[in-house]
Amino acid sequence: MMKDLQEAAIIKLAERGVTIDDIADGTRIFLSEKYKDAVDDTTLMSSIAKVLHKDEVADIILTALYLDEQAETMPDSQPLKARLQRDANGHNVDEILAIAITQQFSAAATVHYGLLDDLKPGLIGEINDRTDTINVYLDDILAALIASAAMTYLELLGGNTY
Repeated sequence: MMKDLQEAAIIKLAERGVTIDDIADGTRIFLSEKYKDAVDDTTLMSSIAKVLHKDEVADIILTALYLDEQAETMPDSQPLKARLQRDANGHNVDEILAIAITQQFSAAATVHYGLLDDLKPGLIGEINDRTDTINVYLDDILAALIASAAMTYLELLGGNTY
């Protein structure tokens, strides 16, 4: 049975538009494009569960999504709101929180997060480009979860031999 903290993080992700299936799809695409291998779905789901079921990851997810929600309700007169609405360069708290996730798994996860954050493929880019909500943190959290799940997947297969 899932712990309350992890369950709350998974529910909050879904409320903000990111499901476990979305994380799986992003991770599967990343792995197959990068490593040109078929992806075993059972191992993939195990890797995602391993990432999502760490207390530290759940804490970061909940904190980041809380910050996105608070930014939406922040008065327009607050200078920070304008920066958050446009995901301004120099506001690096979102990257710092995402890296805090990836560093729990491997340096490679952190490097791959940087690549995903830069390229913004698939749902990461869709979330980044939304204008109806503020998602400064959500796109980075998704990229970090995908990168961490990908590297955990390789570890579950017996290690990254690439």
